[in-house]
Amino acid sequence: MPAPLILTRPRPEDAPAIAEALSDWQVARWLTAVPWPYRPADAAAFIDDAGLDEHAVRQGDRLVGMVRASGSFGIWMAPFAQGRGLAERAAVLALSRRFRGGGAWIEANHLQDNTASAALLGRLGFRPTGQVMLWSQPQGRHLPGLSLRLTREDFARRHAVRLATPRLLIEPFRADDLPDLHRIATLPDVASKLLLFHPEMTQDQMAPLFRSDGLLPPMRLTVRHGGRVAGSIGISAGDPPRIFYFLDPALAGQGLGEEMGRVFLAEIQARFDPPELLADVFLDNQPSRRLLKNLGFQRDQDQMLTSLGRSAPAPAAVYRWRRRP
Repeated sequence: MPAPLILTRPRPEDAPAIAEALSDWQVARWLTAVPWPYRPADAAAFIDDAGLDEHAVRQGDRLVGMVRASGSFGIWMAPFAQGRGLAERAAVLALSRRFRGGGAWIEANHLQDNTASAALLGRLGFRPTGQVMLWSQPQGRHLPGLSLRLTREDFARRHAVRLATPRLLIEPFRADDLPDLHRIATLPDVASKLLLFHPEMTQDQMAPLFRSDGLLPPMRLTVRHGGRVAGSIGISAGDPPRIFYFLDPALAGQGLGEEMGRVFLAEIQARFDPPELLADVFLDNQPSRRLLKNLGFQRDQDQMLTSLGRSAPAPAAVYRWRRRP
């Protein structure tokens, strides 16, 4: 399988790759702010001045492009990385971080004849706001272009977290999922391992916990197996955020918890780059403790924890995952 895309800070050692990509006229001609001809010194200066919303796009150890998601959106991909869907994935990761930072919208421009950018921005959910004249530094003249805007709502409709594994589908909650999720979470053996659920809980009481568009924390996604609701996985707001999950006990012993956890954590890490993640687990919940260990969490702090599904506080631990340096 190809290595997944990740976003990082641009590094000094990226200067040759950036200079090589932007020395290609078919890349540079569509960008308005880069100098031409583009030299290694220009790449070094860009890296030195890059803001926190300037992301290097990497596939494995190879830089394949750059994406910016600050007050305005911009992206370029190296010639060898074009036509493979990498630009859309990189854009989704960068824009997810932008909207998690509190932005309600972001703007973009593209030159009138740049059909590839127009198509990409359309897939992302950008809407045209008007025609503009843009100064093209590579071409040394003003050229007609289009201004666009993307709102958080339009982005969420297209790019909420949706994940598929060999056996599971993980996607945003739908109202008709509630009866099955309620049945599972209120089982005494399940509720006693969770914090906010109890056997007498009604569907109306549970519903507010699942109201999310599946784009940003806090979110609880529905997990499906064989076309049926099998459980839920989610993440809290806050810093560091906490993950939480449950599965139908009828599916225990099949490795579905780890399959669900791995793909969800990989997506959260790719989209939001959290330095840490936490999970609360009761010490008598051995399956969940094994799952967290397999996912790279470590037991960090013991505590007494209260669950609405238990009659009294019980011994528990905070498990912590840390981003590798």
